[in-house]
Amino acid sequence: MVTHMASSRMTTAFWGCTFLGFLVFVGIGFISTNMYENSMPSSNWAPPHKMPNRKFSGTRGEEICDVKQNFVFVKVHKAGGTTATCIFQRFGYEHNLTFVLPMNIKSDIGWPNILKREDFIPSADGTFNVLVDHTVYHRKLLDHIMPPDTVYIAILRHPLAQLRSVFNWYGLAKRFPELKGARVDPVASFLKDPEKYQIPLVARSKAPHTLSKNFMAYDLGFPPGLFDDRSSVNEFVQKIAREIDLVLILEHFSESLVLLRRMMCWKLKDILYNVSPKNLRKYTKPTTENASLVEAHRRWSNVDYFLYDHFNATLWQKIQDEDNDFHQEVRHFENVLQSMTTYCTKAILEFEVQKRLVTRRARAAIKKVPNVTLVTTWEVNNAAGRQTIPRTAWHDQFDIDPHLCLKLRMEWQDWEYVLKKKHKLMVKNGSDTVRSAIQFNRLKILDQTLLSNVFNMTYEQDVQ
Repeated sequence: MVTHMASSRMTTAFWGCTFLGFLVFVGIGFISTNMYENSMPSSNWAPPHKMPNRKFSGTRGEEICDVKQNFVFVKVHKAGGTTATCIFQRFGYEHNLTFVLPMNIKSDIGWPNILKREDFIPSADGTFNVLVDHTVYHRKLLDHIMPPDTVYIAILRHPLAQLRSVFNWYGLAKRFPELKGARVDPVASFLKDPEKYQIPLVARSKAPHTLSKNFMAYDLGFPPGLFDDRSSVNEFVQKIAREIDLVLILEHFSESLVLLRRMMCWKLKDILYNVSPKNLRKYTKPTTENASLVEAHRRWSNVDYFLYDHFNATLWQKIQDEDNDFHQEVRHFENVLQSMTTYCTKAILEFEVQKRLVTRRARAAIKKVPNVTLVTTWEVNNAAGRQTIPRTAWHDQFDIDPHLCLKLRMEWQDWEYVLKKKHKLMVKNGSDTVRSAIQFNRLKILDQTLLSNVFNMTYEQDVQ
């Protein structure tokens, strides 16, 4: 009897201690959760910490991540490609990758023609990791340049939205004399009878492409002469589906980038970007598109719509195949972007100053008085400190500092300068033709101070 009572007391004590330990554990978890929620905007529910798309191996089951660093980005015109390019340029710079860089001061490698060896700067050992500048997609040619394990990425935008951006960027309304009076909506006026405007423009132009019809398809390698051949269009879409590993969709950019991160086994920090559009010329956009206008454009720019419809559906099929936490990661990514934007606004200061801009003609004359104008300059505010993004289910803890904010703010011209400056060291013993072909772009964000402080580089003025 005594033994039974003692045993009963020990059992009660055991379960009491266990329950107390459970309460302590829950309390610690509750405190930790509150600390995280106070440091970042709410991401709703998050699963236990894991790294998606990682393989487990070894006796201890450690995570091994196959980070992909060889890739080609097929940069489609006016489809958000510059924003994506800046993400890829920063990734390549941070990982010391070798870029295929254009011989000219533009962001084109052979475009609008098929690329040739003479169109890009050779590397020190003849190998490359990354190509992100405009080039007409041609898989066999690219396979001769890039490593066998290269990942191919592209981007598309809703074709009518892309056409509106093309009209704005290239000033197409001014190229069609009959559209000069269509101030309300020149795109709608154009689509009422596109051939009336298009045929004379193509006749005057020597370009192998057309800006206003299936422009995205052209960037992806579709020949303009086969627009009306349905079997060729279908074969082309299937060919691109086989050869391109991931097509980003601008209208679903967050989902596209998270899918990219998982496919490439990159860190969430790698896909951060400045949410202000790159390479932007502002123009008025309709809040909604008329359905009949979309149908008219679909008949006119049929290949672009076949591509967009197919790869928009493909994107969502890929997302459906992901883990159940995919959409939670997307929301978390957008919350990080929001928090980062607030921080970077304080970390990178923008202001206007009076600066003397001396033209080439004025330099030659010397005695002429230089022009004085207001220019935008940027300054790193190191007093902003760092912003820490806590560890979550999708990434380890990382910091955002003012230097990262500056890199996110940089335009493609700034990155092109930095990458060419770095690449120049690799080809310093090259031919005179190669050395003279490396011309630096005019900087948009960087200046001598920022180049020195952030990249440890000196600025070389482009004087012709």
